[in-house]
Amino acid sequence: MEGALAIIFIFGGFTAIIISLIYFRNRRIERTALIAAGKDASLFNDGKPKHYLSLKYGMLLVGLAIGVILGGVLEASTTMTEPAAYLSMVLLWGGLSLIIFYGVHKKVLSDE
Repeated sequence: MEGALAIIFIFGGFTAIIISLIYFRNRRIERTALIAAGKDASLFNDGKPKHYLSLKYGMLLVGLAIGVILGGVLEASTTMTEPAAYLSMVLLWGGLSLIIFYGVHKKVLSDE
């Protein structure tokens, strides 16, 4: 089982590296062509600040941690199997944290 996981991670890692290299190479070529044509490469910028990204990931990680803790409690207090208890709680609390982030983000944007 460990050998199969190692092979999956190795091939997945190589694939991710190759895709990243191709993406950044094409991006550089497009921007260079725009600059050579005398145009501004700022059209690639979204213009939206990403300052809520750290809040989103922070809330997600807190939700996952709560899910792991409650998965252990659920496994110890019920007859549920270990993988089912942990997976269900991690997905539940991770999803709830993202839903709460959406509400917080929407409220903050409506106040501005």
